[in-house]
Amino acid sequence: MGLESYLFLVKFQTPAAEDAVIVLLEEAGLVYLEGRSRRQTKDNYGDLYFEQRTGEGLTEANVLIPPGHKTVDEFSLRFSILSPQTVIDQTFAFLQRLNNLSGIKVYDTEIRNHIMRQLRKSGKVDQHFKGLSAEEDDAINKLCFLSLNADDFKRNELEIMKRQWILNNTTGEIIEGGNATIDYLEKKGLFNRFWKWIKKEL
Repeated sequence: MGLESYLFLVKFQTPAAEDAVIVLLEEAGLVYLEGRSRRQTKDNYGDLYFEQRTGEGLTEANVLIPPGHKTVDEFSLRFSILSPQTVIDQTFAFLQRLNNLSGIKVYDTEIRNHIMRQLRKSGKVDQHFKGLSAEEDDAINKLCFLSLNADDFKRNELEIMKRQWILNNTTGEIIEGGNATIDYLEKKGLFNRFWKWIKKEL
């Protein structure tokens, strides 16, 4: 889940057991990919995969559960940067339904990345984003929690480049994040454009 995807962390206000999380995500609109998933054991991580694949886009979720943990605190949610902009509405509709079933908070990792890159350019943090006090770091983290309103997200007031890339996709590809996105960029001759964006963003 790198630069080819837009990544959120969804945090449960009340942690839930593994089976309950599967039910919650399915009720909110995702499909549990049982054949791709691995359930938790006392010795091995649980690694659960979900998706919502429609004409509006592909929203993917992953729940990682450490061995011996009885409850799930959070899971990751993402979509490819090649997605049509309609994937935003789809994703936020899912988040609103999930919030109605079980209260959540949504952390936008791209807000933190954006702020930290700006601080690195100004010399306030080093190449590894180190240099802030615990209080400063906590203040940035608090800025990363989203309202569950898609229109707020689309306004993109911080001018996050990855978010703008998706907003500019009036048409897009229903495609997985990860290698599928990178392979598509190379196949369509878009990799140079993507690389220029990476260098500008970094």
